[in-house]
Amino acid sequence: MLIRNEAHSAIGCFPPTFVRSVEGRDFFFNNDKIGGAIVQIKTIQTVEEIRPEHTVGRTVIMIDVLRASSTIVTALHSGFVSVIPVASIGQAYDLRSPATILAGEQYCENIADFDYNNSPTALYKAKHSGKHLVLITTNGTRALQKIDKAENIFIGCFLNSTACIRKALSLHHDITLCCAGTRGEFALEDGLAAGLMVHVAKNSFPFVHACNLSEKLEACYLHHFPQLVQCLLASTTGKRLVEHQHTEDIFFCSQVDFLQAVPFIHEKRILLSSFS
Repeated sequence: MLIRNEAHSAIGCFPPTFVRSVEGRDFFFNNDKIGGAIVQIKTIQTVEEIRPEHTVGRTVIMIDVLRASSTIVTALHSGFVSVIPVASIGQAYDLRSPATILAGEQYCENIADFDYNNSPTALYKAKHSGKHLVLITTNGTRALQKIDKAENIFIGCFLNSTACIRKALSLHHDITLCCAGTRGEFALEDGLAAGLMVHVAKNSFPFVHACNLSEKLEACYLHHFPQLVQCLLASTTGKRLVEHQHTEDIFFCSQVDFLQAVPFIHEKRILLSSFS
């Protein structure tokens, strides 16, 4: 949740150049750098809905809160040099080397001989500085493949929401928030994270125009943020993770602005973007 500098609880009352998260981190926006042109923000509910007009010439933020986006953000924060997304177990095995760590899941199930599943909590505690993470996921990898024609691609979630949308706004392109979804269906947690980013953008930068769905998701986020963890636990993906004993990941992934890492895609690898 965003709050005013004076520690008031009213949302959306802070100056357009200043944002403070509930964790107390300050984010300053250089409006001269961002420019005065209107930025259009469009939200896509699932990866299946992605069309060329949603990506070409636009900055795309891929959102897969439970758990691909959160895992990628956490991995780069924790010292991995890059994340290499792959679509199959065979591709991951082909990339196994002393310089790589294999992680991933398929429908919440662990993969044989992988070093980790798709748990951001485990990677947050890991010590693999200088390694490359090879990652396979059920939804996230497929989403990244469908948005590869975008001008810029960032990875976003609750963990890095303010930093991520700030970086996107600075690039002078219209923005598409791509919710990965789950098994072809809209995922509530992705929509709530998109709504949070819309809220941050609108209250931080005066030249934002959000589509109807984006506005509705913003309202949904503002309604649900006091019970954000409970919402994630009750979501379809959340229930599945609880069933597979990954409840800790849900609590971890629900932390708003816990990290400032902003991953971006460069030549089919995911790297850490400069925050400036």
